[in-house]
Amino acid sequence: MTTQLTLPVIARIAVITLSLGEMLSPAIAAVAESDLLEPEKAFRISARALDQRSVEVTFQIADGYYMYRNRFKFEDAAGKLLADVELPKGKVKEDPFFGKTETYRREVRIRVPVTAKDSNRGSVKLKVTSQGCADIGVCYVPLEQFVEVRLPGGSSNAASAVIPPASSRIDGLPKAPRKGTAAVPQGGSR
Repeated sequence: MTTQLTLPVIARIAVITLSLGEMLSPAIAAVAESDLLEPEKAFRISARALDQRSVEVTFQIADGYYMYRNRFKFEDAAGKLLADVELPKGKVKEDPFFGKTETYRREVRIRVPVTAKDSNRGSVKLKVTSQGCADIGVCYVPLEQFVEVRLPGGSSNAASAVIPPASSRIDGLPKAPRKGTAAVPQGGSR
């Protein structure tokens, strides 16, 4: 025996389904947002000199998070985009919004060349832009972080360090936003 649904019955089912979704989505979103790490904690950056001409930038990626390979950008202190950055191969992921893309989990080590000017000065300041997501379906806006590294044999007294989180910027903001505002849904507009 086959039951045939009429248009009014289908409309009622749709209204009930949409109503349930609207009632549950704020609760689901609240749980998801409260579980999100601040971006600086989800994607911990560090850097060290490999030699006079290159620096290794490392990201420790929290469990349940990943970073996009094609969303990294490296600039020197003058704002010049650095070329010849060596990004390792990532794991290919079929993303519902971005298609096939390479991602990193747990850790990624990136070799960044040092300009002759920075090499002569004995230290390098880098602005690193990256983007990552949480497995729960939320992507962070692009994150800018700053690192300064003393190069071997240089005359600089600067220690290798990540400049404190207060100097990190998220989408132009001077500091990390409060919980729940650091991320936008995947595919969301910026």
